[in-house]
Amino acid sequence: MIIVEYLSKSYNRFLQDMSQHTTHPRRFLITFNGASPSDLSAATDDIRGYSSKTVQLSSAIADKESQTHIAELFSKARNSRDIIQFTEADLLFEKKTAVRNPHGQESSFDINNLFKNIAKHNGIVILATEKAQTLTASMSSKVDVVIRFPSA
Repeated sequence: MIIVEYLSKSYNRFLQDMSQHTTHPRRFLITFNGASPSDLSAATDDIRGYSSKTVQLSSAIADKESQTHIAELFSKARNSRDIIQFTEADLLFEKKTAVRNPHGQESSFDINNLFKNIAKHNGIVILATEKAQTLTASMSSKVDVVIRFPSA
């Protein structure tokens, strides 16, 4: 995992390498860590500017979309080799608590299914968080690049 500070020299080098990342035949996971809405918009524009791929924005994580919706999203991106950017992905970085009743489990968002789709994806996936998050050991092993934004 590489940690890059937003607007630093390493950030600019990362952007210059975007064309290589978009054509690489494997999953590449980026986290925008602690991005304000304006920073997120600017960073997304940077990615678009250095890549020939379209960036598909999705709030599926925050909206806790169904497995079917998530599968369709990844299927479309896989066919077109687009970049998928999940806004408000803070849910993925929160500490997990045990679900005590089966009804709560049925209505909860299936994070494992999302991670399976991310792992199978052969393109770039961006997880954008609004709060600066500390990555757990299991999450840091999945992420290729963390782009940290300055605290407001």
